[in-house]
Amino acid sequence: MIGLMGALEEEIDLFRSYAEIEKEYRFAGMDFYRGTIDEEPVVIVQCGVGKVNAAISTQILIDRFDVDSVLLTGLAGSLVPYLQQGDIVAANYLVQHDVDLTAFGRRPGELPSVGRMIETDPGMLKRMNDAYDAVYGEQPNRPQLVVGTIISGDKFVSEKKMIASLQREFGAVGTEMEGAAVAHVCQLNTVPFLVICTISDDSSSHATGQFKVSLENAPINVFAMIRHFIGIENLQTVG
Repeated sequence: MIGLMGALEEEIDLFRSYAEIEKEYRFAGMDFYRGTIDEEPVVIVQCGVGKVNAAISTQILIDRFDVDSVLLTGLAGSLVPYLQQGDIVAANYLVQHDVDLTAFGRRPGELPSVGRMIETDPGMLKRMNDAYDAVYGEQPNRPQLVVGTIISGDKFVSEKKMIASLQREFGAVGTEMEGAAVAHVCQLNTVPFLVICTISDDSSSHATGQFKVSLENAPINVFAMIRHFIGIENLQTVG
């Protein structure tokens, strides 16, 4: 069973409306929907914004639902000029950019329990790449898929100086507010995970307006990919 997560209602609505919901649960003020998508078992949750909410809901998915893997989808701001609104980033590494223990000789983003850069499950990442190829093929207007580091912090990035600083420090291509917390919890529990985001904005002073516009349509870009991914994942599990 795969846990499907999104921070905002708009990020999970498409999955929830398409799924055959069997039962609803409420834990820690969050609604969890257990059911199937294309006859494959899933649990869907809107975790809420920020790392604490993401961590709580991830642990609930693991403890209460015994999920085999976790997939977080949502929106991210671009930290590099070649990523445009509607493009897709699949994280190969995640890091909490607002963790700072440099006073104790550690690098920015480094924690004693998990290190600095948390690696995505390679098998899940490959299957998502395969899903992208299967869904979009050689379509001329397809969104770009980029694999790279995503950074997470409890701050909406919209300052030009901060963009440059974050990109250079972490070599990241996108920024959001939940992914590294999901990665942290999954790593501690040895549960495979993947974070895949649609680029919503350029992290500039215009980011807030761009984000609001993207929120309406961005989940469509990854919906078909995740449906295909779920099918591949379950074939891999059965095999």
